[in-house]
Amino acid sequence: MLHARLWEEDPAKRGAPAPFTPVEQDPPVDELSAEFPIRLTTGRRLDSFNTGVQSEHYATPIRRPETLNLSPEDAGRLGLAEGERVRVSSRRGSVEAPVHVDEQLRAGLAFMTLHFPEQVETNVLTLDAWDPKSGTAEFKATAIRVDKLGSAAPAGAETQHAKAEN
Repeated sequence: MLHARLWEEDPAKRGAPAPFTPVEQDPPVDELSAEFPIRLTTGRRLDSFNTGVQSEHYATPIRRPETLNLSPEDAGRLGLAEGERVRVSSRRGSVEAPVHVDEQLRAGLAFMTLHFPEQVETNVLTLDAWDPKSGTAEFKATAIRVDKLGSAAPAGAETQHAKAEN
């Protein structure tokens, strides 16, 4: 239980509202730049709730392979079509994935899941920054770039394959 520690010191407070403290917003650690202009956020899809523990053993018509979801504006600006494979790079590494044009995303924001590491190791892209108050990892705010396959990788970016060998 993530928040059990809130009641450990005083069991009489169990069932009482959890204490909340307002904090100043800090911007993401991984800043956007000209080299990495798109913000990648990771999460779950509807068909893989609870990390797939309850849903991985049945078929569903909404389940699809891993993709890099881009807004129509970003896909158009980058000259990318639905299903086209691209290299997704962050300051930590690169992976390849097919593009899915998602009408629900705003320009500048991309989405990938963590459900299919055998297809795409999304966490190669994410960073190891942690929120000092909650202890949660900053998987939701990774600066990335997207390149058509055949384009040069950004300087210093390792591929998923190269990282796995080290």
